[in-house]
Amino acid sequence: MQYQAVVRNFGPAEEVVGIERAELPMLARDQVRVRLLARSINPSDIITISGAYAGRTALPFIPGFEAFGVVEACGEEVYGLAPGTRVLPVRSAGGWQEFKDTDPGWCLRVPDALSDFEAVTSYVNPMTAWLMLHKKIGLRPGMRIAINAAASSIGAILIGLANAAGVEPVALIRSEQSLERLRGRLEAVIIDRADGDLAAGLAGRHGLDAVLDCVGGARASILADALKPGGHFVHYGLLSGQSIPASFWASHPDIAFSYCHLREWVHAEAMSEVQRAYSEIAAQIASKVIATEVREVFPLERIGQALQSALPFRTGGKVLIA
Repeated sequence: MQYQAVVRNFGPAEEVVGIERAELPMLARDQVRVRLLARSINPSDIITISGAYAGRTALPFIPGFEAFGVVEACGEEVYGLAPGTRVLPVRSAGGWQEFKDTDPGWCLRVPDALSDFEAVTSYVNPMTAWLMLHKKIGLRPGMRIAINAAASSIGAILIGLANAAGVEPVALIRSEQSLERLRGRLEAVIIDRADGDLAAGLAGRHGLDAVLDCVGGARASILADALKPGGHFVHYGLLSGQSIPASFWASHPDIAFSYCHLREWVHAEAMSEVQRAYSEIAAQIASKVIATEVREVFPLERIGQALQSALPFRTGGKVLIA
């Protein structure tokens, strides 16, 4: 028997995620069983639970795109992956349970240099940050980039990776309270209050090579105004709850706009390339170039309390289930 967090109806996570007990199925010959030791709560989990991707999510389902564990058992047809191997099973949900059966080819190998909590926070945010910086904008020394929500977990990772490449970003934060959470070398810090004048704050900061936006809304246009012709605008989140206005594209015809979804890249790439990128990220975590703060940890059986603590997402560290 094992505990599972199960969603039987789409809706607010605090209301629709429930804990159930279930029998472990017989392990398929071509799969591995991973005993999960720690799990993250990410916006992508909450969005999926809400029903935003109902067309590709069959009910009932077990949420959780980021979970870490060790291989418990291998099917008879599995080679090259032994019990005890530390792994991140990716490419599918199902992390919010005690055991996950999965394709061995979808397991990223986790180095021993990472602690369990470092391992479980080493995939979604760090890999998304790596993807934006290295695949979307082609980060190189001397580039000028702006990052909003810069005091968030992924903001800190973006700053750390940028600094490692010789880049000092312009950081946008929402309040003075976030100042103490900023880490790394920065070109400038702009406090972007909801009722503030972002355009005035960006005065003198134009000619940017790239903007990394996880807020959306009307302020996206103001950020895009600061880009140089041909500059990159990468949109990867919607913390404001408001979409980028339709007028954005007509008023910025000379920029390179793109969305960034880690899931799409991971599903399109060969797993050897995903593992290569992950190994690069894991090395940056092991050497303390980047880090993720953990705020609270709850057992799986208390998933409801974990969700109450994690939502709404804010600065102050990640909530884990372990």
